[in-house]
Amino acid sequence: MKKIILILITLLFSTVGQAKYLKAVLYLADGTNKTGLAKLVEENDSKVTFKINEDADNEKIASADVIKIVYTNESGNIFTMEYLYLTSAGVFSGKFSNSRKKYWFDIIYNKEYKIGKIFDKGDSRRNTFRSASSSFYFGKKGTDHLVFGYNTMGNVVKSYGTDAMMKKMAKQEFADCPKLSKAIENETFELDTVLDRITAIFNKTKCK
Repeated sequence: MKKIILILITLLFSTVGQAKYLKAVLYLADGTNKTGLAKLVEENDSKVTFKINEDADNEKIASADVIKIVYTNESGNIFTMEYLYLTSAGVFSGKFSNSRKKYWFDIIYNKEYKIGKIFDKGDSRRNTFRSASSSFYFGKKGTDHLVFGYNTMGNVVKSYGTDAMMKKMAKQEFADCPKLSKAIENETFELDTVLDRITAIFNKTKCK
């Protein structure tokens, strides 16, 4: 019996670890598109695994050659991944740091401003059994980067300096839009409502 259970556990983890292909449209840096099937990218992936259809051979396309990927999952839900730089600030030094490489972000808000999410290994999208942990970034639409906003640490109801960090990064990102910076400065951000509050500000505050 123990042997059977061990075999079943091994098969379960093997199945979970296999990334599925989803319907996808790749928007390439040269202005062309590729439509077919692609595996879901993770934040550090340097290549996108793609194929035209179920029977076609895999292609490995450099992430640097892809601007974004629009996926459609089995339930018909559409979501977008974009390949962007990130800006963060040191917890102790407070100094800003711009990444030298790009990362894949799940874009969860995309209007005049943009919010992207990076999944930790424990997120449900990754099909693992660890607690979820995700980081949220925001910025102006049309730029090649997003700035760090806040992080959710698994199921712990807290984040690292949500309110202060949001305001600090907003001053960095929206220096050319005092109206937006002031709106964010006047808000109090708490973890359970921060996403709703920042999107509400983005929806009603226009800089153009």
